[in-house]
Amino acid sequence: MKYKEIAFNNYKHFCRLEGSDYIASEFALETILKLIKEFNVSNILELGLGIGSISDTVFKFAKNSNLTIDYVGTEKNNFCLKALSKNVEDYKKIHLFSELNKIENENFEFIVIDGYDNSFTEIEKYCAKNAILYVEGDRAVQTGKLLDIFPKSLHVNVITLKKNPAYAHESRSVNSYIGGGQLIFTNPTIEMKLFWFKEKISTFIKRKLRN
Repeated sequence: MKYKEIAFNNYKHFCRLEGSDYIASEFALETILKLIKEFNVSNILELGLGIGSISDTVFKFAKNSNLTIDYVGTEKNNFCLKALSKNVEDYKKIHLFSELNKIENENFEFIVIDGYDNSFTEIEKYCAKNAILYVEGDRAVQTGKLLDIFPKSLHVNVITLKKNPAYAHESRSVNSYIGGGQLIFTNPTIEMKLFWFKEKISTFIKRKLRN
């Protein structure tokens, strides 16, 4: 099963669950799986697990692709904590913490930021040498803080020309474009620079077409 199909199926499933108002978009799920595949990611930190749409999608992709991924996440909302155990098929594989500063001696290749509003002053020490950051949605303030922390990074706002499908949560208008995300390569390799360049061109073209 291709990563786009997994993202589609799981997003549609999570749209029917309680608490789905603020889950990551279908395009965000696609992008996350694409990055895992492209850069052979083996460990992930998700800041703000929510009801589990991202983690469950990643686990399904890993199982389908015969990958082993170490998954660490933060969450302290009681509703979300209860939902995670019900919604994530491989819930027991998540190393769960209430706060980022509770995690010790780990460096992550890929950090997904989904609804995490606390200070990022400590995030650098959790990044592997060539860490990838993905901020779900617009979140300009959070993105700005991260770019200040990583002045040598490369950043691109990844977007899509697709509009919200009819099965999306009712708060997401079918006349609006699906939400994108902020992709940051903290210390890019040559491969990451090429990926970034292609995404910059793609985003430029898509913005022209949107207008």
